[in-house]
Amino acid sequence: MGRLMGIDYGTKRVGIALSDPTHLIASPLMVCDRETAIDVIAGAVRAHDVESIVVGMPTSLSGEDGPSAAAARAFASEVANTTGLAVEVEDERFTSVLAERSMIESGTKRSDRRKSLDGVAAALILQSYLDRQ
Repeated sequence: MGRLMGIDYGTKRVGIALSDPTHLIASPLMVCDRETAIDVIAGAVRAHDVESIVVGMPTSLSGEDGPSAAAARAFASEVANTTGLAVEVEDERFTSVLAERSMIESGTKRSDRRKSLDGVAAALILQSYLDRQ
């Protein structure tokens, strides 16, 4: 059984997370620049035996697509075309806020939070998906 990958697509950075092989727990893997994200994701898919990908979809409080949704959908399509894997979308409302809050509560320094926020958000997106399966 391969792993699932979660992606938090942002304006500057892309967070990447992986599930464990049993699809129970999501953990942050890395954060990369948006410009290199497709190549980094393709490499991680090969290195970690990824079988499916979940991309966070920015939605408004009402559940409608948010202003960044079109870019996230285009990115998800590019990921699918590059990797040849199925890509699903998952509501990412509040994941960045929850990620930052959890890092503050765990005592993570502000400078370290900036570096890993998107990876933690990707793990929250993937964990939400895993919990619904």
